[in-house]
Amino acid sequence: MTVARPAPPRSIHLWRHTPWTWMAPDAAVVESLHVNVHPPSPSCLADGGGVHLHAAGKDRFSTMVHAHEYTRPDVEDVARATLDDAVEGGHQLDLHGDLAEVIHVDLVANGEAVAGRLHVRCTGHATLHLHLSGDASWCGLHLTGDVTDGAHLAVAVTDELGKHARFLRCDDWNIGRDARLISGTLSTGGFRRKSDLRHHLNATGGDVRIGIGVHGRGERHDDHHVEIHHHLGHTTSSLVANTACGDASRSIGTGRLVIAPGADGSDAGQVFRNLLLSESARADAIPELEVLADDVAAAHGAASAAIDEGQVHYLMCRGLDRASAEDLVVEGFLAAAFSELNHDRLVGVLRDRLIVHLDCAQEW
Repeated sequence: MTVARPAPPRSIHLWRHTPWTWMAPDAAVVESLHVNVHPPSPSCLADGGGVHLHAAGKDRFSTMVHAHEYTRPDVEDVARATLDDAVEGGHQLDLHGDLAEVIHVDLVANGEAVAGRLHVRCTGHATLHLHLSGDASWCGLHLTGDVTDGAHLAVAVTDELGKHARFLRCDDWNIGRDARLISGTLSTGGFRRKSDLRHHLNATGGDVRIGIGVHGRGERHDDHHVEIHHHLGHTTSSLVANTACGDASRSIGTGRLVIAPGADGSDAGQVFRNLLLSESARADAIPELEVLADDVAAAHGAASAAIDEGQVHYLMCRGLDRASAEDLVVEGFLAAAFSELNHDRLVGVLRDRLIVHLDCAQEW
């Protein structure tokens, strides 16, 4: 049962571009998100690897959210508070050993208002594909994770939500010593979306790489807020977000990079690129750096441009019509956000879903 919470004022940075009233669930009772794991082949588990999905209590997720001092006041963190009210428990997915195949997880949202929690604990090397689908008019997902010392986890998040759906996503990830999290998000479904993704480098040697591809059509509204916190030194991170907006769609990308006092030796960067496919489309990029240490490397950049008519003309001269030529340019542009992750299996999953999406885009 959700609790009606006061809407944060638009003056609060996190809700400046997407008012909470747009994203709050309409229904008082929220149904549970269905989670289904497709197990890998037995050969994938021969070296001691394992995949285990089980129920997890609400306290597991509360610990993740409130583990750090910087947690914002409830009025600003209304999204997590709402998801906490909506779902009593959740699921935990344990990934052990070196898993040679992609682990596919279906997240199915059927109903008026659907919400769920998933906690991922990785103690080896694994590639995970979270695929969201369903006909819900509102969907909420709280994704948390522990990438333990020395572990490597690659996560792809894709969706096929209906074009009238509203999607609220919150992430909280902890990355341990000499651990790596590679995260790729392909945002294509839904009508209004708000994502608040937070990553915490808690020990030396930790590495976070994030790639985000957003395709806007119609009047689609997509707001991605990404935080990366370097709590200790000698950690690295990168964020690349490529957005292609057509029709009257709008995208907002905010990257908040925080390097804590004493976190010397940190190396971080973020880049936002926007491709505008129509005069009515709008894309905003807002990189933010909060550097409180002296001996660090930190960089940011943002660029927006219209589609390159030279590229379109080149493709049309080789037999493609304009729509097909533009789709090919968009495909290459969005795929570039993932290619920089340097992870073949993860990039393969994201490119496959991108191609399927563009093939079906005319249905919108």
